[in-house]
Amino acid sequence: MLPLLAGLAILVGGALIVAFWDDIVNWLKDFIPKVAQFFRDLPKKIAHAAAMFIERVENGLAAIRHKLYYKEEGQWVEETTTRKVKEDEIPPHIRRKISMQEEEITQEMSEELQMEI
Repeated sequence: MLPLLAGLAILVGGALIVAFWDDIVNWLKDFIPKVAQFFRDLPKKIAHAAAMFIERVENGLAAIRHKLYYKEEGQWVEETTTRKVKEDEIPPHIRRKISMQEEEITQEMSEELQMEI
């Protein structure tokens, strides 16, 4: 009995999709751009900033840090993620900025990743 009901539900659902296909497509054409615009505008609505830094740490290793700043309950929060990598794995144009102190590489990493940081 249960397989019969499941099959009937699939058949009725399929028939409804076919019957209202144009309405569904029109709704999606209207809805998807609104969702896309929402996500494009989201960074403007949330107070935040991000930056990337590089620093020589030890024995041919460099620390790449991503720092994210955002507001939470009215207070600014700094979140830092660090990854140690071998200096020879870093692209030459970024490797040139490595020193014993932290150097900002936000623009270089944006270009390397082809995305906004």
